[in-house]
Amino acid sequence: MPIELRMLQMDQTMTKGKIGKWLVNEGDTVTEGQPLLEIETDKVVHEQESPADGVVAQLCAEEGSNVPVNALLAVIAAPGEKVERVEVNTDTVSEQPKTDKSAKPTTVQQTPSQTTDRFKVSPAAQQLADKLNIDLNHVKPSGPGGRILESDIHRYIETRGPSPSISTRLKASPLARRLAKEFGLDLTTIDGSGPEGRVVRDDVLQASKEITTSVYQPEPIIELTGIRKIIADRMTMSLQINASVTLHTEVDATRLSELRTLFNDELQKRDISLTYTDLIVKITAKALQEHPRLNATLIDEGIQIITDINIGVAVALEDGLVVPVIRNANQIGLANISEQVKTLAEKARNNQLTPGELQGGTFTLTNLGNFGVDTFTPIINPPECAILGVGRIVKKPAVHNDEIAIRSMMTLSLTFDHRIVDGAPAAHFLQTVAQYINNPYLLLV
Repeated sequence: MPIELRMLQMDQTMTKGKIGKWLVNEGDTVTEGQPLLEIETDKVVHEQESPADGVVAQLCAEEGSNVPVNALLAVIAAPGEKVERVEVNTDTVSEQPKTDKSAKPTTVQQTPSQTTDRFKVSPAAQQLADKLNIDLNHVKPSGPGGRILESDIHRYIETRGPSPSISTRLKASPLARRLAKEFGLDLTTIDGSGPEGRVVRDDVLQASKEITTSVYQPEPIIELTGIRKIIADRMTMSLQINASVTLHTEVDATRLSELRTLFNDELQKRDISLTYTDLIVKITAKALQEHPRLNATLIDEGIQIITDINIGVAVALEDGLVVPVIRNANQIGLANISEQVKTLAEKARNNQLTPGELQGGTFTLTNLGNFGVDTFTPIINPPECAILGVGRIVKKPAVHNDEIAIRSMMTLSLTFDHRIVDGAPAAHFLQTVAQYINNPYLLLV
């Protein structure tokens, strides 16, 4: 019996997910637990795995489409098993797709004969095929459900060679077209030296007589997809909806440094090494207990004070950042916090975080001290009220006990939503954090 792969609900607020990228094609043999596709939510890119061994009989959602929770994504069948194809909305998959009773059963691992009345064609692909008089029976589809995409038409042209009816514009390489547009050149006036008269980069450079291959270097383009796209959307949304204000203050972290050294001298016997981030997570949680207005969010009914104190800790990745959450940080000890921070950071760098480990944060901490940053303006992680930025610790002259002395100084940056809390209460919270950093022994009281 065929097995259905449906969109999972990765957290309580999720209603739909975006198909980022299929990792398999129809007809591929898969094993249970094998990643089949990437799903983008508003916080993370998640790989959904195959529920069983078998063959991909049908892909039911297109890349880039927004799919409701529990909607059908794919059908997995046993090798040789005949299954009826499912009729799927190609724009947004419906939650309860209807089976096309008139469709003939197909057998997995067998490619049906390609006739234009059976496979689907995207509007852009159909338009291009009509323009170039291309027989779609000769084009191999790559889209979900055997759908022909515009890229399939271009691939067919590349592999089979363009016909005489294809315009000169399509007989130029993408880079040649880009250069011609940049230089204001007409491609029809340029003789191509590539296969079948195709215009290539050197032809355009030669025609321009303004620039040579030795000095031209095309600028790289990084595609805005996946986690980079999620970060871009969420940070833009934060700046648009929040009334953000940032406060900066310098604090004497000498005693915090001394306490960390004292702790680590003893904790090394238990293979524990506290970082400044571990200590500041605990300090922040303690301060939020005293200033609950900073542990809040804005809802339709008004300002909601959150009783749980869940501290998100920003972790930098090669292509972005994620914010795993330390839950109930005010109720657990430093050793437990240190272990969780290290474990979650390692999972983040290995792309092993679960959606639950990224949900439920009430306040975020971001530390750029290891990168030599003194002060910066962090952006609120919605729907939270505030975020605390931590700069590096620097030894420098400072006034201590009315004398000039060398002290370990640190700068804190608090960005808060002025709709939820005013400047004075926010400054009072920041002052409390500074006091605990200056006198960390108060954490024991």
